[in-house]
Amino acid sequence: MGRLRNLYRIAESRSGNITLTRFFNTLAWLSVFVLALTFKPKEAEAVRQKTIQKQPAKAKSGAPSRSRKALKASPAPEAAPEPDEPLEPREHVTYRTRPGENLINVLNRFQLSKGEKLTWTRSIKRDLSTRPLPPGREIHFFFGRRKAPSQRSGNLSLKALELDYDDAWTFTWEKDPKGILFQKREKPYDVEVHTASAVIDSTLYDSGQRAGIQPALLSQLADIFAWDVNLERDIGYGDSFKIVYEKRSRRGQETAPSLRILAAELINAGRKLTAIYFERQKGIGGYFNEEGRSLARAFLRFPLEFTSITSHFTGSRFHPVLRINAPHTGVDFAARRGTPVRAVGDGVVTAAKRNGAYGKLVEIRHESAYTTRYAHLDRFAYGIRDGVTVRKGDIIGYVGSTGRSTGPHLHFELYKDGQYVDPLSVDFPADDAIEPALQRRFEQHKQLLLVQLPSDTPS
Repeated sequence: MGRLRNLYRIAESRSGNITLTRFFNTLAWLSVFVLALTFKPKEAEAVRQKTIQKQPAKAKSGAPSRSRKALKASPAPEAAPEPDEPLEPREHVTYRTRPGENLINVLNRFQLSKGEKLTWTRSIKRDLSTRPLPPGREIHFFFGRRKAPSQRSGNLSLKALELDYDDAWTFTWEKDPKGILFQKREKPYDVEVHTASAVIDSTLYDSGQRAGIQPALLSQLADIFAWDVNLERDIGYGDSFKIVYEKRSRRGQETAPSLRILAAELINAGRKLTAIYFERQKGIGGYFNEEGRSLARAFLRFPLEFTSITSHFTGSRFHPVLRINAPHTGVDFAARRGTPVRAVGDGVVTAAKRNGAYGKLVEIRHESAYTTRYAHLDRFAYGIRDGVTVRKGDIIGYVGSTGRSTGPHLHFELYKDGQYVDPLSVDFPADDAIEPALQRRFEQHKQLLLVQLPSDTPS
């Protein structure tokens, strides 16, 4: 009995220990389970966040990444770049123009596809025309070269080009998905405003030079009032003029500063003539009187900057070479060899060649019934040839003494409907006056300039 009791006690003791052990084991599992419930959502959320962050990275690593990279390298990509022909970063090529070249001639030097060449040619003709460029100007081409060129598309793709047109303007063309965009940018410059005045005691030109006024300003003054005053016959002793002009210059450029008259006042035989330079649109302006009537005509009065006339239009004069009396069907202008000759109006060159007694001759047909001739030239201006379009004031050649001539001068002729006309007797109608919508702005601009004219004229 006692032995059985002892065995029972031992068994009970072991049973208690087992129960406690199971109890603690159960607590431990419960703790693990609770901890698992606590941390599992955070881990799942972290996994989801990590997945969301990775998705864009996968998208960037595909084909669109190369496309974006190409866009960054070339701001003006093709409208539909082919995925199997990715473009490398753009290549820069600089070209310097040669005499007689236009932008399309230069473009044809590069191996572009026919379609791309046609697109660029249309844009250039629309924005610049096909006139020859001044020689020595820089053109910057920006190409994208295809890594896998095909016969269909060619090896080069032109993205943009920049033309250093002259000392004042830069032209740019840039391709984007909508087409080719053109921009005309004016180069920065410094502007100074000055005044000058003179009293005439001989000719306008000589008196102005003695007063220290530059010849370019005197030529402008002559052009401004050429249709209102006969500067050779009507200007006399005691007449006077005043001008306000601007001087534009660019740092680092060797070219002479640009001069432009902003306002002018001419006293001729007691009559006062006034001219105001006014821009209807930015960069496009002209001269008007105080009432707002344009002083310009469709044609320039003279094909040269103002100079003296040595022989007028006449039915009979003694020819210095033939030594006989013969009609003189034009006007002769005295000028030094090499003096630039200007087209007096817009038109098309119908002849630029040597023509017997005329020597080197340029003939221009104008949109109206008029034709003009410029004879005895020393040489033609760059790009002047049959079929070329010119504008009023364009340089077409240089004074010489070719043909039947005794010395350097320009022989100028004007025809109307095929008949000779005295160039100095024709009075073309004036251009339009200031529009009513611009009249108030013109009045303010006029007053601002007129108060800057010198208050007195030197004796």
